[in-house]
Amino acid sequence: MFGLATLSNTSMAVLGYLMFGHNLSSQITLNLPSNKISSKIAIYTTLIIPISKYALITTPIVESIERSLPPKYNIRPICLLMRTLLLLTSLTVAILLPFFGILMALVGAVINVSNSVLMPCACFLRMFRSHGLPRIEVGIIVVILVFSIGVAVTGTYTSVKEMLGKF
Repeated sequence: MFGLATLSNTSMAVLGYLMFGHNLSSQITLNLPSNKISSKIAIYTTLIIPISKYALITTPIVESIERSLPPKYNIRPICLLMRTLLLLTSLTVAILLPFFGILMALVGAVINVSNSVLMPCACFLRMFRSHGLPRIEVGIIVVILVFSIGVAVTGTYTSVKEMLGKF
């Protein structure tokens, strides 16, 4: 599955470069024609994704806070107030800290690579090591692990370097 995703992303990058050449922008939405409805739908869809991710990420935080409230305070208006305050606090931090985006890139480099690649591969090896996995399969998984560690280290290094450069 990872191979299919890699092949898909790489082919999209190559096709984009072949179509746009040196005028290719790093953000795919900047390459879309602005006067077409399909482009606007793609751009708006791209804008909606972070909003839904924010809701998914903050839901466990809010639910744990709501569970810790006494029952008389666990009513809808207070819950809505808490969710709004969490949103405003996150927004304030993002505006006041100039390197907040870089900090999030740092967290993403470490946590996303760990959750998406490192942990599944390591757990697979741990769970099935006694089943006599073929050497080729173990080799491929080890290569994926080494590559993922390289990605995590590079992303972490780049984020820390950018953060230190802002000071």
